[in-house]
Amino acid sequence: MTVLYLYLICHDNPDIKTHTYIGCTENFLKRLNQHNCLESGGPRITRRAAGSWNPVLILQYDKEFHTTSSKNIKSEWKQSSRGLTSRIKRGFEMAKKYKLPIIMPKNQIAETPL
Repeated sequence: MTVLYLYLICHDNPDIKTHTYIGCTENFLKRLNQHNCLESGGPRITRRAAGSWNPVLILQYDKEFHTTSSKNIKSEWKQSSRGLTSRIKRGFEMAKKYKLPIIMPKNQIAETPL
């Protein structure tokens, strides 16, 4: 069984142009460390931003149970939303549409707009 995580992270400085990022990985904690330059690798766009990236919403994708590829789901999430509030809302819609379990980081539960 291969589980992937589709995730939305947000930069702690909302004034930078790219303050949200949607990605997909098998090892979310390692990938988050790469975004924050704590481990080598990761996309240049997040490594260039000074400050830290924090998880907002994580969707769990199991390859065994889904016919739609994780790449297509990620693209649909990215293309249809801009800005943090819009991307959170769209993430919940994607979870419902594709029946994906939602993982809410503890530090975001009280801060997430409904």
